[in-house]
Amino acid sequence: MIPVKLSLHNFMCYREASLPFDGIHVACLCGDNGNGKSALLDAITWALWGKSRAKTDDELIHLGMTDMEAEFEFAVGKERYRVIRKRSKGKPRRPGQSVLDFQVAADDGFRSISGDSIRETERKIIDTLRMDYDTFINSAYLVQGRADEFSKKEPFKRKQVLADILGLSRYDELEAKAREQARLKEREARDLDIAIAQMNGEIAEKETHEAELHSVGETVALMEKEWKKFQDDIRVLQERKQSLDLKQKQQTDIERRIKQAEDAIRSVEGRIRDHSKRVERYESTIAAYADASANIKTRLDELAGQDALLDKKRGEHQESSNRIHYLATENDKLKKEMEELRDKVDMLSSGEADCPLCGTELGVQGRTRIMKNYEKQGLEKKELFRANEEEIHKLEAAAKSLKVDIGGLERTVRDGREQWARRAEALDKDYREAGKALPEERDALKKAGDELKRWSEALDAETKNRDTQRAELVDLPKAQAELATKQKESNDVARSLEQGRQRMGSVQEKLDRCANLERARAEKSTLREAVTKEQRIYEELSLAFGKKGIQAMLIENALPELEEEANRLLARMTDNRMSVRVESQRALKSKEGEAETLDIVIGDELGTRRYEMYSGGEAFRIDFALRIALSKLLARRAGAPLPTLIVDEGFGSQDAGGRERLVEAINSIQDDFEKILVITHIDEMKESFPVRIEVTKGADGSKVEVV
Repeated sequence: MIPVKLSLHNFMCYREASLPFDGIHVACLCGDNGNGKSALLDAITWALWGKSRAKTDDELIHLGMTDMEAEFEFAVGKERYRVIRKRSKGKPRRPGQSVLDFQVAADDGFRSISGDSIRETERKIIDTLRMDYDTFINSAYLVQGRADEFSKKEPFKRKQVLADILGLSRYDELEAKAREQARLKEREARDLDIAIAQMNGEIAEKETHEAELHSVGETVALMEKEWKKFQDDIRVLQERKQSLDLKQKQQTDIERRIKQAEDAIRSVEGRIRDHSKRVERYESTIAAYADASANIKTRLDELAGQDALLDKKRGEHQESSNRIHYLATENDKLKKEMEELRDKVDMLSSGEADCPLCGTELGVQGRTRIMKNYEKQGLEKKELFRANEEEIHKLEAAAKSLKVDIGGLERTVRDGREQWARRAEALDKDYREAGKALPEERDALKKAGDELKRWSEALDAETKNRDTQRAELVDLPKAQAELATKQKESNDVARSLEQGRQRMGSVQEKLDRCANLERARAEKSTLREAVTKEQRIYEELSLAFGKKGIQAMLIENALPELEEEANRLLARMTDNRMSVRVESQRALKSKEGEAETLDIVIGDELGTRRYEMYSGGEAFRIDFALRIALSKLLARRAGAPLPTLIVDEGFGSQDAGGRERLVEAINSIQDDFEKILVITHIDEMKESFPVRIEVTKGADGSKVEVV
């Protein structure tokens, strides 16, 4: 750290002050006691670290003022920085306020690089200087009345100061990090041991799982064979039942056709009887009355024409009657079938029904599908029923009209016969009627006979078919029962088979997990070895970075340099009468071994004594030599760039020769530092330095001037 400029506002004895350090190499900061020489150094340490000789910050505020400010510019290497620290006194029940701003030089001035808090900003300043307040006052700044700060510290604290000067705190951080990493690795290894132990517990069950999988697998294989056999048996029974169900359905059609044939035969037989009677009557009439007269024959022929029409209408009436009877029979059958369908739908709607094919209980979808099918059949039969009813109504109307016509014709023929009977013999009339109707009746009789033959043959065939299927349908209930039994047994086996497969899957999952755990265990075991190795490495690093490791070695390496520089200065100031030796270890009295320490041993013409045995001017020379040596050591360490030396007082304890030797010592080291400031109130000392920074005190506060 190289001072550049110090500006003050209401700081201690200064109201307003500015001290530029440009062009200064070695200077004497002089003035009467109490004028404010040391206050300038307090301003620097307070600005940088927030510390000074005062107990509180409010003691630093100029008397009668409520706020103060210290602005300090300095250089570190090629960078230039500025610190501005402010303080305002508090009011009753309200604490005072502090402000700290850390800045770095930029092209357009300074820009702030402060942290989020004063503590964080101070940490940045210390990191930039690589020096805290304690290290500063124990090396580069010989504070008034504290020149022996380093020398009079307890031996182990001296060693800590030297460690700070050498920048060994970095090794403390590394030691802490290595120790923390070792703890983390130890914890990680412990966690891995727990995980591996848990894995071992599960993996130990692997053989049990394998035996269980083998046993369950054999059982499942047997059940699969059994289930397949059931399926083959069920397939055969289903085919047999389906064949019987088809025959049962065909039986209904056969019964319908048989009834149709029987009805037709009865109708045809009635017509045959009618035609046969008329043929016999007509043949008899023609045979008996072949000689009738032509006139009567003509009249009779006319009546025969009427009679033929009458027969025609009678035939039409008979056909209508037959058709009405047939349709009525069909509708009776349709009505019965619709009632059966309605009963089936009602049964399905109640939720209690089995499949008509396989006999198993139907689900909701199955019942719904069959109900829709039954409802569709019912609608089709209903439409056919309505069509038959309409046709019956039409036929009945036609039959009624024919009956009226037949009645009229019958009356006409009857009246004509009665009329011609009065005119001619009744036999004459019968002769004409028979002669006209006989051929038609014979033809009708032949056709009716042919029709009767066809219906009889159909009836015989359907009857034989029905009897044959009835014999086969005797086995239907047995087939249904056997199929239901097989299906139930098959379902039981299927459930057991599924449970076995699920068990196999569960056991296989356990085996797969064991396999995964074995791989994971191997990985964790490898990782455990690596973690243990890393733990040992971090433990070794922790020891290496510790006080007794690299740090002790670096201190041991630095002590010769410190002794050499201190002895060089001490020799100048004492005419080679005194020398200093720094010991880092001391033999223990109570037990074997050595204690870590940092003792200062002084040699003179009387012998070798510890530092504590000296006082007054000699002690100051020793302190000065050691402090200068520490400062030079610090300046040469890249980790603590502080090429500035500040010496506050200390000359009063020396005689004229001693003061002269101190000045010579300071001048001899001026090339080792960028700036050296010597603070004194002794007038004869002022002329010993090329530049004077004079401090005077007036009514409006102290003033500072470079001369």
